[in-house]
Amino acid sequence: MLVSELAERADVPLATVKYYLREGLLTPGETTGPRRAEYDDSHLRRLRVLRLLREVGGVPVTSLRQVVEALDDEGLAVHDTMTLVADVISAGPGPQTQDPVALEIVDRVITAMGWDGIRAESLDRQRLASLVTLLNGPGPLAANVEVLTFYAGVADQLARAEIALVDHSTERSHLLEQMVTGSVVYGQVFELLRQLGHEHHHAQVATGSARPQPVGT
Repeated sequence: MLVSELAERADVPLATVKYYLREGLLTPGETTGPRRAEYDDSHLRRLRVLRLLREVGGVPVTSLRQVVEALDDEGLAVHDTMTLVADVISAGPGPQTQDPVALEIVDRVITAMGWDGIRAESLDRQRLASLVTLLNGPGPLAANVEVLTFYAGVADQLARAEIALVDHSTERSHLLEQMVTGSVVYGQVFELLRQLGHEHHHAQVATGSARPQPVGT
């Protein structure tokens, strides 16, 4: 397909596609004549990944290069690729100078969950500690080990099910694109379902038809 058709099928502005090509975020097509190139389904898949990262994940264009380089590095193990990509696409505050107390709380939760595969340098670990610092500052909210472990238990069930659903026998590029887009899109799906649940259950509480249950019950 020509670049114009590629843009149309991916529902991405042609100018954006050309920008991705100029910046090396999308590999060049096969040259078939002067100022003419053909693109295939691999370009379409990658373009959709880039679109989802930008529009759903809110990943800055400047960070897309890190994602693309990790996805295309054949010498990088799939797990190592995913951890590098996770550091780029995860939401949350940028890791600041870590509060030792907050980091200790996070590490106690990680230990309680038996998550011994977490990297010490994981940005998600550091981002969570930054959130704990904010929550435990002045105000009505607090994030102790008990509360965080409850949330971690819910997250563990979801993460375990999602990883089990991935076809790890497929080729590397398809596998990684599937995992990256799934992480971004279904992360948003889960958050929206959670918000809908809040709306429903709060409506019941507000009308007196139900009472909130304590955490952990």
